[in-house]
Amino acid sequence: MPSMFKSNEVQVSEILRHGAVDFMTGQAMDFVNFTDQSVDIHHFFPAKYCQKMSYDRHKWNSIVNKTPITAHTNRVVGGAAPSEYMDNIERDGHVTQEDLDRFLATHLVDVDAMRRDDFDTYFIERAKALLELISDAMGKAVTNRAGQDVLTQFGAALE
Repeated sequence: MPSMFKSNEVQVSEILRHGAVDFMTGQAMDFVNFTDQSVDIHHFFPAKYCQKMSYDRHKWNSIVNKTPITAHTNRVVGGAAPSEYMDNIERDGHVTQEDLDRFLATHLVDVDAMRRDDFDTYFIERAKALLELISDAMGKAVTNRAGQDVLTQFGAALE
């Protein structure tokens, strides 16, 4: 298994194909919008927050913590903790909590872990979800999900 899923392009492509939508608008993050609009690759747990919390850079800066969203939404999110930026999006009337949770779920994240700012749970669950997405796209199982290299890099099995 590649170190922290190094092939970012493949994962972003599969996330787009899976039906991810923008957090605030619910607009499909498909290939047309990806090329026609200003799209950023967003950290679910923003870099500024992760640095403040002293999280492992190899984890927070990996594809497991990234996804495509519109540049406008990325500016609104900023560098705050997920619980803060989710509250801000809801409070400012961009979307309801129910809609935001539904939009975020299209990115294969554990929304409850994000609302608790629980990086470790979020990270492991998202890694598992991305492996399932890759497995489905390949039509075969991803192996070695509990090997020593996985345990070393991720801190837990990805089964």
